[in-house]
Amino acid sequence: SGANHFGSMQALFEADSGLEFEQRRWAQNQNWYRSATDPSSSTAAAQTLGAGSFTVSSNLPATMLRNGLAASAATINVYTTNRFPAAGILQIDEDLTAGAEFVRYTGIVGNTFTGVTPAATVGTVISVAGAHQRSDTLYPVTTLVDALAASCTAPATFRIAAHSKFLTAGTLDIEGEEINYTGSTVSGGNMTLTGVTRCRDGGAPVAHIVGQPVTPVLTNGISARFQVEMVSTGTLGNNIRFGRKTIQR
Repeated sequence: SGANHFGSMQALFEADSGLEFEQRRWAQNQNWYRSATDPSSSTAAAQTLGAGSFTVSSNLPATMLRNGLAASAATINVYTTNRFPAAGILQIDEDLTAGAEFVRYTGIVGNTFTGVTPAATVGTVISVAGAHQRSDTLYPVTTLVDALAASCTAPATFRIAAHSKFLTAGTLDIEGEEINYTGSTVSGGNMTLTGVTRCRDGGAPVAHIVGQPVTPVLTNGISARFQVEMVSTGTLGNNIRFGRKTIQR
């Protein structure tokens, strides 16, 4: 029992070391979204440390326009399409009331979204087509699977359509309401959120119907383009421990 406990603590040290290693690496690259590929692969190789090893990966919940975009553009060139699904929905810029819009795409070629339909309607939310500047942010968009009542009493869980660009824990925006969650699982094409908190800023609760758009945001309303999630696995023999951390630029 003592040996198992000691090995488990060493594995946890490996996982923590992976997070420190990854945070230092991100600190040396301030232009997180100006990389030809995602700065950290989701299939990073294990690295040896002492008698064990750690494997760490990161997830950026957004990307940026590599070129300016005309209102009628059929393709969108960005810095990285890593982890975006082969077809889906994007939100260009941050505020739908001030020039941002939803677009749908049907394919990806390299770092270009193809088959683009501008001014998409997602659920009941309508957006307007417009031109966008180079380096404007593109956010992943998914949809609500379970309706939410207008109540500050959060459900134990609720579901959104699974999307690999969304963090395993963090904050979501649904029609202007920020909702915190502390964990999640993915099954059957849906992402189930747990540890849910609503009315986090004392605002009035809002009802949301199935199919409404969902985007990631950072706690306190700071843009998701300033955050990255790191997940580390520490291994020592048969002992495996995990660590997770979200850092802000």
